[in-house]
Amino acid sequence: MNESFDQFVTRTNRPQKPLPAWVSALIFISVFFILQMSYDACRGTDFEHFILGDLTVTPTAAVINFLTPAVHVKALGNQLIAPGGGITVLKGCEGTEIMFMLVAAFAAVVMPWRRRLSGLGLGILLVFCLNQVRLLTLFYVYRSETSLFNLLHGTVGPIVLILCVALYALYWMGDSREAAQPNASATP
Repeated sequence: MNESFDQFVTRTNRPQKPLPAWVSALIFISVFFILQMSYDACRGTDFEHFILGDLTVTPTAAVINFLTPAVHVKALGNQLIAPGGGITVLKGCEGTEIMFMLVAAFAAVVMPWRRRLSGLGLGILLVFCLNQVRLLTLFYVYRSETSLFNLLHGTVGPIVLILCVALYALYWMGDSREAAQPNASATP
């Protein structure tokens, strides 16, 4: 086969027909369910401790100590421990459900694989950063205004995360549809 790289890219990046809405919904639900059940099966394992402790709590403690070194927060497993109060990050507070929703959304739409992978990579980074901001906010709110903690933890934080990630996914997927459409010549 004597196909150049440019010819290969042109051949593989052809616009494809979108999936019917019911197929996209089924794919979304199936992928989310599989990811969620797989992660639930890891309850109590070293993998769960790695996600909660090393990937979630440790970076949060580092940022807190950078922003406010006088707090002297320590990451101990899934806990942020500090004089004056800390928080425990439980399963569900690490942002995996939002990441699973993002993966399921990208699996449920038709787009070139490079665009899908770059969108997922940036989206997962976005979810991680947003969740870190959420945990920082919860930590400081718990220490200063405990009456707001439950509202921020159970309602405001999750809604903001879901909205931000949904807007990101819609933008990324909408931008993909525009990029996939051939340039139509303007007729007067």
